[in-house]
Amino acid sequence: MGKSQKPVTPPPDPPEPEHPKVWGEFMDGLLAEVASRFPNVERRDGRLADEPALLVDPLGLVDLASFLRDNDLVPMNHCRCVTGTDKVDRFEVVYSLAHLPAPGVGGPLIFEKVSVVVVIDDRSRPQTPSLCKLWPAADFQEREIYDLLGIEFEGHPDLRRILLSDEFKGHPLRRDYPLIGRWDDMTAVDAHLDENQVRAMKEAAGKKFDPLKDVPPSYKR
Repeated sequence: MGKSQKPVTPPPDPPEPEHPKVWGEFMDGLLAEVASRFPNVERRDGRLADEPALLVDPLGLVDLASFLRDNDLVPMNHCRCVTGTDKVDRFEVVYSLAHLPAPGVGGPLIFEKVSVVVVIDDRSRPQTPSLCKLWPAADFQEREIYDLLGIEFEGHPDLRRILLSDEFKGHPLRRDYPLIGRWDDMTAVDAHLDENQVRAMKEAAGKKFDPLKDVPPSYKR
């Protein structure tokens, strides 16, 4: 009999390549100033080669954002977009900011970008300050995140749903929201459902499915 072979250990995955930074000395100066003024702010670079990321908790957000907008090195005078993500153990809200060279605006005469990532650990009632007063362009996008993820933006001038109706109770982009939807939410917005969808949602809600009552004739295929 031949000798038994030892199990082969696969080689470790190669490390992800580091993206070379492509921002210039002005952004280096700004990032150094941020590190000096805000020691609790962390860096998370590498995901986007030309956009450094700054991680902050909700309590420190307004001070950091105000400095980024009003500093003389690279004033971030434009909010490009705001996105929200459910990371299972936390929520993240990302403000993608930019410096747009324009008459009367200080800083370099080149386009620069930075992301501010707000890390929200409280899943029971996620909250973070609104940045509408600093960048009015954040208004509708904060409302969309509130609508779909349930993150409350304190100080927002008009925080209400923007895509779903007020009768919709859940937040469908959360990881704990069922993929098939919730019966009460779907009926509240008069969603167009087929018989299989109605059956699945009612059974998930612990309710008895009645094809004659629960599915209008126009919904049947």
